[in-house]
Amino acid sequence: MTTTPTLTEQIAMSGIKYGRRHDISYRAGLVLQVLGAAILALLFALEDPFFSVGILLFEAGALLSAIYLLVWMRWIKKFIVGSVLAGIALQAAGFYAPEHYAAQVIIAGIGLICAGAAGMAGKEAYCFAFREGWVLMWALPLVVLANLLGAPNHLFNAVLFALLFVLLLLLTIKKLRQPLLSSCSTDACGRPGKTDNR
Repeated sequence: MTTTPTLTEQIAMSGIKYGRRHDISYRAGLVLQVLGAAILALLFALEDPFFSVGILLFEAGALLSAIYLLVWMRWIKKFIVGSVLAGIALQAAGFYAPEHYAAQVIIAGIGLICAGAAGMAGKEAYCFAFREGWVLMWALPLVVLANLLGAPNHLFNAVLFALLFVLLLLLTIKKLRQPLLSSCSTDACGRPGKTDNR
């Protein structure tokens, strides 16, 4: 009877350098995302112009988590990290875009970062059956898309930002309760030898 190797053993077999400090950094990024979402939801509801501080904090958390995300298929990580970095670059470009396009460019940049964050939420859902992850995987890009295509009113955005905060909080609490370097509960993430490492 063969036993399933632990995640630490799987990492060693795959040759990936990933330890406890990497997992802690990934989780720290999730905490930053939650704090950013909380500030955004609160300050936006109060119509405080500094709500963008919440967006910046969320983005910093998304970048940190993306860098320290552990997935066996490298193209998934490349997509997530690439989305976050491209989103940051696009937002920076928005400050130099013509005035009538600047807002859309910046929102599109936020959308790319949300796509990366949605990928991480999807990974948590796929690997650990976190229901909040499935909802976030679709909700994060849709909120940005709604703001790009139209002009949702203040109440619409306030409610959605609050909902995103609650979902992120619940997902992060579940993640923080897990032991460090937890293996996928359903083995849905596969094994290093069975994956595409391109």
